[in-house]
Amino acid sequence: MAVEFIENTVNQTCVVKSDKMVSDIHIQKDRSGYIFFEVLMEKGQIPEALSGKYSSMAKAKEAVALYLNNKEETKAARRENFAKEREERKARQNAPVADTEDGQHLRKGADH
Repeated sequence: MAVEFIENTVNQTCVVKSDKMVSDIHIQKDRSGYIFFEVLMEKGQIPEALSGKYSSMAKAKEAVALYLNNKEETKAARRENFAKEREERKARQNAPVADTEDGQHLRKGADH
């Protein structure tokens, strides 16, 4: 599982990217003016495990990492990851093969 945290310390925001989800998760300063942080989904509703307020960016990142660690890969992410793997397999299969079977480039004998 690959989880990437892209933090912007000036704006006190963080974008979380995961290969288990197509859309990103956002952590940002609560708009109420207090010190709390909240977790928002780029698409859809916030899961119950991530709802609520967090006292620091680190606590919110920890909760998101734990959530993604236990989360199943979404159907859209599974399709996207499978398509990427299929394209990589096609590229490897169509790649030219080094022609060393005839032995022209292989050295034989001692260096004298």
